[in-house]
Order: sequence, then structure tokens, then C-alpha cells
Amino acid sequence: MNKNTQITDAQIMDSMLKKRYEYARSQIKDYCHIFRPKTRWELIRLTLLIVGIQFTYAAETAFVTPILLGIGLSHTFMTMVWAVSPTLGFFCAPLLASVSDQIRLEWGRRRPVLLALGVGLMLGLLILPHGARIGVWFGDDLTGQGFRWGVLMTVIGLILVDFNVETCNGMARTYFMDMCIRDDHPKVLTIAVMIGGFGGFAGYMLGSIVWSRTNIGIFLGSNEATVFASVVLIVLIGLITTLSSFREIPLPLMQIRIDEMLRPISRVAIEEERKRLLSLNSVSGSTTLQPETDDRITICTSEDDETPISLKLFLVNLIRMPRALRILYLTQFLSHMGYLSYCLYFTDFVGREVFGGNVSALEGSEEFYLYNEGVRFGCVGMAVFILSSSLYSMVIERLINKFGARPIYIGGLILNSFGMVVMAIFKIKATVFVCCITMGIKYATMYSLPFLLISHYHLNNSFDKKDKILPQIVQKRGFGADISTLSSMLFLAQVIISLSIGSIIDAFGTTTIVVYSAGLFSSLAAFAATQVWFMDL
Repeated sequence: MNKNTQITDAQIMDSMLKKRYEYARSQIKDYCHIFRPKTRWELIRLTLLIVGIQFTYAAETAFVTPILLGIGLSHTFMTMVWAVSPTLGFFCAPLLASVSDQIRLEWGRRRPVLLALGVGLMLGLLILPHGARIGVWFGDDLTGQGFRWGVLMTVIGLILVDFNVETCNGMARTYFMDMCIRDDHPKVLTIAVMIGGFGGFAGYMLGSIVWSRTNIGIFLGSNEATVFASVVLIVLIGLITTLSSFREIPLPLMQIRIDEMLRPISRVAIEEERKRLLSLNSVSGSTTLQPETDDRITICTSEDDETPISLKLFLVNLIRMPRALRILYLTQFLSHMGYLSYCLYFTDFVGREVFGGNVSALEGSEEFYLYNEGVRFGCVGMAVFILSSSLYSMVIERLINKFGARPIYIGGLILNSFGMVVMAIFKIKATVFVCCITMGIKYATMYSLPFLLISHYHLNNSFDKKDKILPQIVQKRGFGADISTLSSMLFLAQVIISLSIGSIIDAFGTTTIVVYSAGLFSSLAAFAATQVWFMDL
């Protein structure tokens, strides 16, 4: 080796991972999997819970709106019901994630929270399709005042499902990245989208089957009950598989300064290792290892605080948020506004506007038949949407490596905006499929790139740059809390959509407005994405 040989971050990272791998393997409980690359099968096993989450989304988007309308709720009141769980989620989910950053259980930090959320999700899935039937047990008189208790039980089921599934979605991604080395972060995020897409496709196709004509559908009572019972089983399998995939390192072990070898490798640790290597080689008089000096961005290091952030500091961090996070959260919020406008009312849009049906028509009438045909066709369209997101996730990492993250992020949002406008203008079956593909591209983009960006921000412990300097952020930020706050943009978007779109639909008498809304917000998200800090991606 020649003098003045440069040493790259990748070489330092590889050396540190090998040392930590050997050290973790020698412990009473083997934690070496944290410091090695995962195989594709291991990543699939780790992320299998996402399949159950996507089955839940499929059941929600396909059947919850018809269920609520079927028990006599207007669009206005129904959308107010949709707003309850996201309101809770927007305030509670980041707090829950902040608590998970501090959990000191032997079982880990993320898995106990995921288990609790999974149990709550399955309970909600069991209640939601049977709300009217449960109401009868409590005394509802269907010939008199209608579904009084039935409405309450259905709403409780919806709140349990909606809050737990989205909070679980964000927490699961935090757990996935905790279990993987940095180089595996893009892979685990894209695999989560990929297998989730296949799960969602199967879920929407499940909803397109007329289960009421089958023996199992007759036994369970309806299409909805059959689909939701199947989803409970899928969630249970995914939850058990994910939680048993890899052991977490307990927080107390990572906080002991003597045992720093079990801590995640941060940017500060890399820089300190670089200094150590330079010092050793300087003393030995052998090869001098020099930092990279091209156009590489320099890191201004500071002391690495090992203690997790407190709840008080978490609340302060929400107020004193770095500009890079504010822009990223705004972009994700606008993306979700467009996505929710589309998915929450899509099957209703297809049933009403494309097929010309009416959910309020008399049972057995032509309009009632057309509406239900449209809902089933909408399920197929949603299956195309989620399948396209899965297929696109297989190539998005290559596209980012070739073209960079900026054009891929902005381009996916603009394409979806164009697709939604086309579907609103041309209300035919063909445009339903074509435009669902553009939504699939957007979905894969917004459930991978923003999470990957936060991972990079935290790895460098920097949320801004000045010239070619990455100054270390002064405030201590929790990784799980920042990921959960990003996921909570869905809750905020759902609150606004729920409290506004229903009234607009009732005022204009058409659900086409939701498709135009999806296109508008995708355009706004694309504009916001032009201000996102993409670091070196």
C-alpha cells in the first residue's frame, strides 16, 4: 500500500461492521445479525407484516365506505367518522414512537409496540364488518330507529383498524431499518413496498369475489365479513413472522459505554474511527491514510449522546424542527392528501360515475346492481394500483442510482397528477386501469424515498448543509419519532380530507371531485418536492 492512501467511508464502515459482528456473535445472546447484510429471503421474512397491513388497506378502501353508507350515513357524516382515528393518530402516533425510543425491555423497543398495535388491529377487523349485527344484540330495532348501536360499534371498529394499521405501518418501517445495516435500508424499504404490493393485490382481488354465493360467505354472513375474517388471519401470520424474525438489542445494552460495540454505527463513530486509523498509522510510521478530498462533503463532528430523548425533548423537537424535515413532511402531507382523495372514495367513484349505480337504490334494482358491480370493478382497479406499486418498487432503486432521487421523486408525483386528471375527464373502464398504474408509481415512491432520506439525515446526524459542510445538529432527535412523524402526515391528511371532501361531494352531487382533488394535491406535492434536501442520493 502506498503512502497517503485514501480511505473511504465504505471501507471504514465495512471494517467497523466486521468488528461489531464478531463481538455481537460472542455475546450470551447472539446479536450479530444487526451488523451483517441480510439475504433477500431474510428481508422478506422481516417485512412480512406489511402484507397484512396492505390486506387491511385493501379491505378498508373497498368496503368501509359502502359499509358506512349502507347503515344510513350521509357522505358528510361518514367523512366526519373517518376523521376520528386520524385525529387520534396525528397526536398519539409520534408520542408512541417516542416512547418506543425509550423502552428498556429485554424483548426490545419496537417489537412490544408492534405486538400491541397488531392485537388492536385484529380486534378492530373483527368488529368492523359486524357492527350492525352487534348493534342488534344491544337492542337496535331495524324497523324503528335503525342502526343506533350498530353505528357506534362500526365506528369503534373503524377507529381501531385505522389508527392501529397506520401507526403499525410507520413503526414497522422503523423496526425494519433498526434491524438492517445502512446498505440494506434501500433494499428493505423497497422489498416492503414490493411484498406489500403483492399482498394488496391479493387483498383487492379477494374483495372482488362474490363471497355471498359461496358456502364460506353464507356461513360468515356477507362479502365483508368473509374478507375481513381472511384479513385477520393474514395479519396474524405476518405479525408472528415479523416479530420472530430478528432479535432486537435491548436499549440498556446500547447505553453502556463499556459496550459501545453493540451500538448502531453513526457518522460520528465513522469519523472517530478515521481519526484513530490516522493516528495509529502516523505513530507506526507506515502508511498514512488520508480522508477523501475530492468534492466530498465534510462532517463537523460533535459528541455522540447515547441517551434516548425524553418525552419533553421530543415535544420541543416538534416545534424546533430542522428545515429539511419540515419540507419533507410537507411533501409527504400533500402526497397523502392526493392519495387519500383517491383511495378512500375510489370504489364509490367507480360505482357511481363509471357504472352509473346508486348505493341508496332499492335492493334488487338495476342501479343497486350496477353500483355493486362498480365496487367490485373498483376492487380490481385497486388491485392494479397496488400491483403496479409492487412492480415499480423492484426498479426504483436502480432508477435512483442512475438518475438520482430528485427526478424520480418529483417525476412520480407529476405523473400521478396527470393520470388523475385523465381519469376524471374520461370516466371509462380503460382509464380506471391506466390511472391506477400512475397511483401505484406514486405510492411506491412516497413509501420508500422519504423514509430513506430520514435514514440518511440521522446517519449523518445533519439536517442541513452549508457549502460543503454538514454541521452536526445540536438537538438530539429520535429516529423512531422522526419516522413516525413522517407516517403521521397520513393522519393529518386524512383529518382534513375527512372533514371537507364529504361536504363538497354532497354539495356538488358527484364523486368526480375526489379525483380532481387527487390530481391537484399531487401537483402541489411535486412542487414541494423541488425544495427537498436529497443529500447524496
